Amino acid sequence: MTAGTASVWAAGDWHWEANGAAALPLYGLPADAPLTLLSFSENAVYRVDLPEGERRILRLHRPGYRTGEEIGSELSLIATLRDNAVLRSPAVLPTLAGEPIGAFGTPGRTQLAVLFEFVPGAPPDETRLPQAFLQLGSVAARLHAHAAGWTPPPGFVRPDWDVDTAIGPQGMWGCWRDNPEIGEAARAVLEAADAKLRREIAAYGRPEGRWGLIHGDMRLANILVDAAGPCLIDFDDCGFGWHLYELACACSFIEQREDLDDIVAAWLRGYRAVRPLDPADLAAAPAMLLLRRLLLVGWFATHTHSAEACALAPGFVADSVAIARRYLADGYLRRGLAA
Repeated sequence: MTAGTASVWAAGDWHWEANGAAALPLYGLPADAPLTLLSFSENAVYRVDLPEGERRILRLHRPGYRTGEEIGSELSLIATLRDNAVLRSPAVLPTLAGEPIGAFGTPGRTQLAVLFEFVPGAPPDETRLPQAFLQLGSVAARLHAHAAGWTPPPGFVRPDWDVDTAIGPQGMWGCWRDNPEIGEAARAVLEAADAKLRREIAAYGRPEGRWGLIHGDMRLANILVDAAGPCLIDFDDCGFGWHLYELACACSFIEQREDLDDIVAAWLRGYRAVRPLDPADLAAAPAMLLLRRLLLVGWFATHTHSAEACALAPGFVADSVAIARRYLADGYLRRGLAA
């Protein structure tokens, strides 16, 4: 990880809640409206409670992480999915000036913000994961099918979620080798898994119809379900990647579960009900899950500010080593992929 990459994740002296209050008038909202922090990871996401009882969702972007062009490209993807009724996602609410992105601060200290409508609902029931993942696979396939036939507007810029972006020395969220919890024995196992997944993904390549725009973080936490059905949120990680990497994202933080094969099989059933997959795609799935898992090992090293990271960190490296051993022995996901 370079010094420039590290500086993006440094705590710095950004006063996030005060900055949220400063952003609200851009949208004609009172600066003293109560803000409730919902998530603090790559960015800070707040629920805004308005005097009349309505709510909004305010996302403050981490300085140096995404450019205005990248954020605008994300919002254009959301717009095409909504406009074509591909799937539900919260509407982007413009500033008083009619801009989709708000900018505030002083020269050299500018921060960007996006305001979304508030969508009621809750993530799917985690006590019924196979059923939830069946739905998740269907949502992923619908997004991929639409994106495959969509021509992005001029100036569309989103990252490539390739191997180097995920786990390289200058990875987007850091490099797994920088995680201080990794000991000598663990490092040897993870290095072997790193080398194997690189070989397998290189052999898989970027088959036509299997690489394109993806959500990039389509976990259950980013699906809200209400009476109208599922609503997909948080496209901040969207970019170009392997479609099967979307499965790996769905399995983030649960790759060690004993019932993972059943969960993966359900996701695949949901996906294949909309779009086909061939044997080469399925054969690449274990490597995709290991790619994501190693990315998350690095994510912990750069996200010590995140409550989610702090809660999940204990045991994560040890579980990752156990997963890597199964992968190296060709025993990872064998039953789930055969279902």
